[in-house]
Amino acid sequence: MKPGPAREKKSSAPASLADQALDAWRVHSEINELLIDAIPAEGFAAIPLNSRGRDVAQQLIHMDAVRVQWLQSSNAPEAKSLTLHRKEEELSPAELKAALRESGQAIEAVLRRVFEQGEKTSLFKGAALRWMCYLISHESHHRGQIALALKQNSMRLPDKVAMEGLWQKWW
Repeated sequence: MKPGPAREKKSSAPASLADQALDAWRVHSEINELLIDAIPAEGFAAIPLNSRGRDVAQQLIHMDAVRVQWLQSSNAPEAKSLTLHRKEEELSPAELKAALRESGQAIEAVLRRVFEQGEKTSLFKGAALRWMCYLISHESHHRGQIALALKQNSMRLPDKVAMEGLWQKWW
């Protein structure tokens, strides 16, 4: 599956708030994919020191599982096609990336309906933008844990990824 529509760098007319929010979700999703691509093969087994013991792969599975569980709890039709992976599963980097892409597209579809068509959601007392911000915050927390696990296990992300990829994509 392809990610959502390509983001425009500059526009002559200001985008609607809905467009801006959906663009923010796509930027966030692109950063997750960039991170997965940058993790060395042995890095998926790295665990941050003094943590709960989730390795990098398990953290990525957890990120996807949280998305799927929120979609399922809201009875979103997009949840029917998603697989709820468990942290004990062993997924390849390509499978992790595909799972996050699929759940990310499902979330984008729900957000689009809510923002553009005024559809109601049961998530976060109907505050879909707050739900989106929660997901971005939650996953950014885990991206930090992943970067820390790699660093503590002598697999620091290249500066091009750590700085340009994880931060400059927002600019």
